Amino acid sequence: MSLSTLPTECSSSILYFLDKASLYKCLFVNRHYCRVTIPVIWKDPFIKKFSTTISFSLINTLLLEEEDIFSLIPCTTRLYTNRTLFEYGKFIQKVNHNHLAKHVKTFLESNNMRNIDYAVQKVVDIIYHMIIRKSSTLQEFEVDVAQENFPKIPSFTNYGFKYLRSLTIVDLVTDDEKLQNIAEFLNMVSKYCNYIVNLELCINSFDNVFLKQYLDIIKLQPLKKITIYLECIEKVPNLGLEFRKETLKVLVLDNVDFQHFDLSLISKLKCLEHLEFLYCEGFDHCKDLFKDKLYLKEFKLWRCDSENLVEVIINCFCSESLLKLSLSDVTPRAVKAVKETCPNISFLCIQFQSTKFTDSIIPFICKFSSVRVLNIEINFRFDTSSLVRKLADYLIFVECLYLDFNVDLPGFIYFINNCKANLKKWIITLDNSTSSKDYLLYVNKFQKAHNSLKAFGIKKFGYNLMNEEIEIVDILKSQGIDLVAPGELDYLFH
Repeated sequence: MSLSTLPTECSSSILYFLDKASLYKCLFVNRHYCRVTIPVIWKDPFIKKFSTTISFSLINTLLLEEEDIFSLIPCTTRLYTNRTLFEYGKFIQKVNHNHLAKHVKTFLESNNMRNIDYAVQKVVDIIYHMIIRKSSTLQEFEVDVAQENFPKIPSFTNYGFKYLRSLTIVDLVTDDEKLQNIAEFLNMVSKYCNYIVNLELCINSFDNVFLKQYLDIIKLQPLKKITIYLECIEKVPNLGLEFRKETLKVLVLDNVDFQHFDLSLISKLKCLEHLEFLYCEGFDHCKDLFKDKLYLKEFKLWRCDSENLVEVIINCFCSESLLKLSLSDVTPRAVKAVKETCPNISFLCIQFQSTKFTDSIIPFICKFSSVRVLNIEINFRFDTSSLVRKLADYLIFVECLYLDFNVDLPGFIYFINNCKANLKKWIITLDNSTSSKDYLLYVNKFQKAHNSLKAFGIKKFGYNLMNEEIEIVDILKSQGIDLVAPGELDYLFH
């Protein structure tokens, strides 16, 4: 079936999987391809690439949609005045306010514009006016108030950001003028928006002037995901989570002190599936708090001040419904709690803080028959050969293995010769000075023995294949192994 015979919605969904370079090629196939590709390209046009050529083309194209543009901006501005083929503004679904402003500034600088800050604000206002007037599809908005030369967010009424679904705010400033502008914007969000499902806040403190506006958004919007990052560890209020018990599916809290936070409120979030505590503390009072059982699918407890409470936290927040678990404070008691409380996990990521428990924990987790993806990190430097050998001796059920620590060659050879698991995806980490050639040769040996590997990756900064390594890679590809590029490694295990 050709793309032209598919409904437009299906064609667009297929094109979303292509990168920008491939999308631009689609524009020149035929008229149909061009028509379905343009909305995909212009969904998120304000990408973080600020070359003069890119910025000029982007801003010039948008400004040409304004009929009386020369009366709106100074006549010294250079524009290409060819009529546009599409109304590009109506396709825009995502705006990063700071990226937009940076593109405008680069565009104006290419015109040798004077009084640049005033001109940037003027053009930014024009573009917002055009997007809001022509589009009802604006769904995502991001703003970093902390950046220098921050242009004001324009005011809008009930037709402006009405259908906004995602709001991200980085608020790490104390400048009065910026604070007033963002306060006005947040008030308008609370008043006119009704569909926000994703809220991300990166803030100095919950004692700032926006606390009421943030709580209003949490209370009034049908949020499915809340992410809160505090610049430094701080006690927080209860955040109004009780208002989101019927909608919230994802909750991520970073740098939060739960000393005066009622953790039992989390247990009342009936729809919660994904919960993360990152660099948090104050879990001492979580014992015996929970009457209601959570049915999480994903749980992450990472670098928190909870070493002696990990098993208690797992018993409180986890159950047989859990499928994905990430722990940085791994102890035998914690692993035992995982085995007893969440027997169905298929993804396990653990980080060792010391060598104290590695020999006892590795054999134990290798017995988890449900685990198919295993990610092991190490937060210190030591001889990892013993850990790799333990994995080789006990690993059976795992299909995807990510060793996020330096793997020495002797340990790697032992693993190749003794591993019983039929790995499908495998990533290792090497020092920059370590040659990959011998490792690739032994991967070839592993494939000959198991014939199971589909993807293999090497995590190494500045990694470029040498000619002799390329020859081995070709051999691996002939055996059905895809060598994963460094930029793709993080996506392989998520």
